[in-house]
Amino acid sequence: MRKPLIALASGALSVLVVTGSAAQATSSPPPLAAAPSTAAAPAPMAAAPAAAKRGFPTVLTKNRLYRSGAVDSFACSPGEPRAGSANSLKTYLLKVARCVNQMYARQFRAAGLGAYRVPKIIIRAAGTKTPCGKLSNTYTAHYCPSSQTIYQFLPKATIRNPWGLTLAKTMAHEIGHHAQQRAGIVPAFNRLYAQARTKTARNYLSHRVEQQAECMAGVFLGATQESLPVIFEEWGQVVDWAAKHASDTVHGKGRNQAFWLERGFDSQSFLSCNTWTAPNARVA
Repeated sequence: MRKPLIALASGALSVLVVTGSAAQATSSPPPLAAAPSTAAAPAPMAAAPAAAKRGFPTVLTKNRLYRSGAVDSFACSPGEPRAGSANSLKTYLLKVARCVNQMYARQFRAAGLGAYRVPKIIIRAAGTKTPCGKLSNTYTAHYCPSSQTIYQFLPKATIRNPWGLTLAKTMAHEIGHHAQQRAGIVPAFNRLYAQARTKTARNYLSHRVEQQAECMAGVFLGATQESLPVIFEEWGQVVDWAAKHASDTVHGKGRNQAFWLERGFDSQSFLSCNTWTAPNARVA
């Protein structure tokens, strides 16, 4: 079995630096560790306990993006990244990003969220420092809301043995954070995080924003599964690996990350990605 080079569901190689800085006071979010022709209706979600929902503004619980409708299956054919070529991986990632951005442009229009502005993307094989902090062989990508920029580092191991599905998943996850920013979700999350009084409360907020980005990446991968393509056996490996190995403090339990990733993939709808009304057990 081929092991994912990127911890997909955990985003262990993709990071959201929601404040624009990796070095913040404890009240600011830390760098957060970092995919059918007819979409199925999302499965019903048990109501969240009152304590889980208390204080969550409607921009989180009833965001317009959730009402943008199912994402129709569409063609996205970036080819395959060539082993040993950083330029080939960069080309592949930028082609995937173009597809993800096209998806969000359509959904933002449908939701009445106004024009969708694409993020800036910087991909490099050397140098790990960014204005938002530092990337590494473990945390290879992050999104900086202050500049609306995605930074992607390509470790030597990834260049030697690239796996298109995990690369596409990481890019979709990071652009998902950008869509959260543009839709008002990340700013609301930042305010709640600053107000949270305990580490546990901050962790649950981090879980919700990260697991939502996983679900959003799943929506993209589900909508492009025929053309990308998403091979059934490889998809199973990614989800299984995440469930068993992706647990961490920032993202939550691996099984929950896998749940949201699959939920987005199966439904092809952002309505299924509302982690803000889910019970704490589903985002633990």
